[in-house]
Amino acid sequence: MKLFLLLLALLVVLPGCGSKTKEDLYNEGVKQMDAANPAGAVVYFKNALDKDGNFLEARYQLGKAYAALGKNSQAEKEFAKVLTQNPSRDEVMLELARLSNAMGKGDQAFTMGQQYLSRHPGDAQGLEVLGISFVVRDRYQDARDYLVRALQADQKRPETKLYLADVYQALGDVQQARGMLNTLLQTQPDNFKALFKLAALEKVAGNTDKAVSLYEKILKLDPNRSEAVYKLGLIQVERKELDQANAAAERMIDRSPKNGDGYRLKGIVAFYRKDYAEAITLLQQSVKLSPNPDGYHFLGLSYYSKGEFENALSQFRFILDRMPSARQARLVMAQTLLAQQRTEDGITEIKKVLAADESDAAAHAMLGTAYMSQGLFDQGVRELDRATRLDPKLVAAHLKKGAFYLSKGKGREGEVELAAAVQSAPNATGGRLLLASYYSREKNPAKAISVLQGGLKGAKSDAALYNAIAAVQLGSGNRGEGLKNLEQAKRIDPAFTASYQNLASYYAATGDYTRAISEFNALLAKDPRNVRAMLGLAALNDLTGKEAEALSFYRKAVQTKAPEAFLALAAYHQKKRADGKAIEVLDEAIKVLPSAVAPLDFKARIYLAQKDYRRALKVADDMELLNQERGLRLKVATYAAMKDRAKAIENARRLAAKRPGAADGHLLLASVYLNLGSVPEALAEADQAVQADGKSADVRITQGNIYKAAKEYDKAQAAYLAAAKLRPDYAPAHTALAEILDATGKKKEAAAKYRLALKCDAAYLPALNNLAYLCADGYGSKEEALRYSFEAYRIDPGNALVTDTLGYALYRNGRNADAVKVLERAAVLAPGNPTVRYHLALAYRQTGDLARSQKALQESLAMGEYPDRKAAQALLAQLRK
Repeated sequence: MKLFLLLLALLVVLPGCGSKTKEDLYNEGVKQMDAANPAGAVVYFKNALDKDGNFLEARYQLGKAYAALGKNSQAEKEFAKVLTQNPSRDEVMLELARLSNAMGKGDQAFTMGQQYLSRHPGDAQGLEVLGISFVVRDRYQDARDYLVRALQADQKRPETKLYLADVYQALGDVQQARGMLNTLLQTQPDNFKALFKLAALEKVAGNTDKAVSLYEKILKLDPNRSEAVYKLGLIQVERKELDQANAAAERMIDRSPKNGDGYRLKGIVAFYRKDYAEAITLLQQSVKLSPNPDGYHFLGLSYYSKGEFENALSQFRFILDRMPSARQARLVMAQTLLAQQRTEDGITEIKKVLAADESDAAAHAMLGTAYMSQGLFDQGVRELDRATRLDPKLVAAHLKKGAFYLSKGKGREGEVELAAAVQSAPNATGGRLLLASYYSREKNPAKAISVLQGGLKGAKSDAALYNAIAAVQLGSGNRGEGLKNLEQAKRIDPAFTASYQNLASYYAATGDYTRAISEFNALLAKDPRNVRAMLGLAALNDLTGKEAEALSFYRKAVQTKAPEAFLALAAYHQKKRADGKAIEVLDEAIKVLPSAVAPLDFKARIYLAQKDYRRALKVADDMELLNQERGLRLKVATYAAMKDRAKAIENARRLAAKRPGAADGHLLLASVYLNLGSVPEALAEADQAVQADGKSADVRITQGNIYKAAKEYDKAQAAYLAAAKLRPDYAPAHTALAEILDATGKKKEAAAKYRLALKCDAAYLPALNNLAYLCADGYGSKEEALRYSFEAYRIDPGNALVTDTLGYALYRNGRNADAVKVLERAAVLAPGNPTVRYHLALAYRQTGDLARSQKALQESLAMGEYPDRKAAQALLAQLRK
């Protein structure tokens, strides 16, 4: 259309251009700009410049005309020529800054805007340009500050108010955004941009009636606003008013047959009517005329509903290639992969969503279902519990109630609801698995197995149930029956990957690495992209000293682009003291997973360990763009590590200001004061947090941590007990209690509390590691020590304390050669830890290497006081004899 208009303008104006003066041509160009015809204006301005190449004003206006046409690079060239001819043209700097913002060059826009402001301090347009440059870079806090200043300089600028409303909405301040738009509409009631923004805001906020009223107002002012008709149509679809929406779509098509909006709305109506063939035809037409994420999304859903999964995946990939952070498209893509029984690929996509937002309830629910389908019922239950806590509406009927009751520690009520779910839907596996998990955690394996066996049908689908039965049996010490049922699951469905995974995990945890490797290899043969198999093989090869093979499997895992693969490889490099390589891996993860916070967090931890605070703060800036709260927390931690009290407190107060009166800000300030050694101030903030939200388990735990740091153990224990009472299913609360018991010598009671924590969350690392250590010391079986410590090591192989515990558990199980390898690695990871050196000395002694044992003991004793110091002295004296 733009090309057509330009050609038309040429035909109209060219015949008369030759006889006109450059001033006449310039004035005609200005008239065309005023008439919103920049294409015609371009012709006049260019002809004026043909007559006089130094006609500066014509060149400036030509740049503005190109900018209006969206020809940014040509506009930029013209503006640059004007500045070359006359560097004092300040308004050109402003135009260049605006153009840079339009091109997404926020840094460049900021530089030009600063140059303009240096000559015009406090100018509203200059401040606005700087604010927009921060919007372009997703730095909304800074954008807000500049735009507020711009508005203070000129309260009549509607553009500033529109941008500021967008920024408030991006910061989650809906009330401020609404207020800003309403203020603008009071003076300009027909400002369509403000009306559309306000309608969209009300819709997102759940005020659908207000949104409808605003769209109707738009159409009353201008009946030709098709976007308002489309948005109203979507609301009608949402309200199941399909006939009205369809009629609106047909009117749109009749009025504008070359516009895709009408076809898209009609296609969405057809989708909701379950006429998927019609929906596909209409939506294909819509994306052909007007490519739009909505069109591709519903086209993908239509293909999915017809069972054409590959076609569905193509649509979702199209969206994700252009918008990697599109959550809904990624979740539906994951659902499609799960429907194809490409479970591992589906899990990888779900984890990408969780890497961006770990509190996404729908993603946790989908991940739980995926794990259940693999027979990994402990992991499945854990994810469903998490989803239910985040959003109790996600799981249906009795299943929802049962999971919800269990998550609140109401076992009896949960059992009743889950039993009802099994009775009402005997062929549904989910309810059986949840109920069996409850019985298993309540140490009633017979009931758990009975529930699971009741669902066996003699079909391939039994593989999941046999895996669950095996998990109960292995957990209760019935090794023979457990392994037999896992083998039975493999026979029933050789393609069911969980059977190999569970066998490999069991053999690895019991120290039978050869069989574990064999099972993981068999799993990879069935599913060459299975990330857990690759990471399992990497960990086992690493444990057995086969570093080349370990690295090879880590790299293969990274090729799947699974978030956990990047983190595992980075942890491997960090463990090998190759921080540079670890950061390279994390940078690749950041590029591949631009919405993920975890790689940034890991990168920051490396810089903090290196005391490279400048780089850590740069990472914090990047993290703040993705997750403001976590970014600010990282800044606080960095400034605290720098002992920069003022900046640590300033950033903590910035976070607190987001939710005035809430407990979060007081908690963060308490942590800062504690880190800085100001215990009385920390306790005062913790007490204020309790006053603000005494029903928060996290608040109580933080309060307890501060009391523990002050060595007021009774008060700490009381705070932890209050947390456990508030959330009986919360692993950190039980772990905190266990740590107090452990520290005060009540080892048996501590072990019981750690076990309770693991009932709440089987993968909670502090509980796993600490319980493994206690089991190795005799407060549980040595086999348990090995199982728990290996699971902890699998979760965090770069953690020195976890590596030490695994080595100690291997030593206690008589696996002395393996223990030496692992403990030598722990000693490298924690060179100043005397306990690690003592454990290494024990392992050396058992392998007969008495010289190295003596050396390790001497090194440990030279490091000062530690709990095993007397035992180390006695052993050294014995060896010297």
